Amino acid sequence: MQKPHVRVTLGDPHDQPVDLVILPGRHERADDGRVVTVKAPHWKPPSGPERALAEVYRHAVEVATQRDARSVAVPGALVLGSWPVEEVTRVAMTVFMSTPSTVRDVIVAVPTPAMLELWAEALAREP
Repeated sequence: MQKPHVRVTLGDPHDQPVDLVILPGRHERADDGRVVTVKAPHWKPPSGPERALAEVYRHAVEVATQRDARSVAVPGALVLGSWPVEEVTRVAMTVFMSTPSTVRDVIVAVPTPAMLELWAEALAREP
């Protein structure tokens, strides 16, 4: 199994040159041939359910594989609400690197320089 190349960029997932854009939503739906919304978990303080977080990232990878996508773009957090970014990056990277799929390139599009820095740190920790 080949691990995908994950990179992070400032911007909107819609603006990325990829096969598939995966976005969080309240319901699952295919917006068009290139955009898919996956049902995303809500943050529930004081700590979010890590299992639900991993499930949404695994589901996103499964959807991409079903569509034979080689490249995908996701937002910095594929969740609803204010999840701790450190938790999101850790869980997302674990799923991206351990789930077999057709995906070879993952672009994580983030809205702020602070989130870009957190994702860059998560990528630097990957072997």
